[in-house]
Amino acid sequence: MKNNYQLSKPIIFVIFGFILIGYFIFELNLYYEKTEVKKHKKEVIGKVIDQYRTANSARYIRYEYTFEEKIYQDTKPLGDDSKKYLNKYFKVNISEAKPRFSIILLEKEVK
Repeated sequence: MKNNYQLSKPIIFVIFGFILIGYFIFELNLYYEKTEVKKHKKEVIGKVIDQYRTANSARYIRYEYTFEEKIYQDTKPLGDDSKKYLNKYFKVNISEAKPRFSIILLEKEVK
């Protein structure tokens, strides 16, 4: 038995709409995190503890930092060799109000 399914134009527009809304929410969240860090900026020292690739070969690093005796972890996508950052310390800007929001500054290594 042969199945011939054709998606109608309204269904394609609905699917495209959901993808667009998802992308917009993702970008809005990134903007919110960055503005939180800028508004309540606190500089701490973080260590790159791991590097990995996703299924689509995107490279990421995982780093951790401590704020008020609590350890936080975050990730950052990279376009280049992530191994060169492994086990090194860098400055990390965080939000004092929401310390889970962070931006690692890979150009500012702490020796």
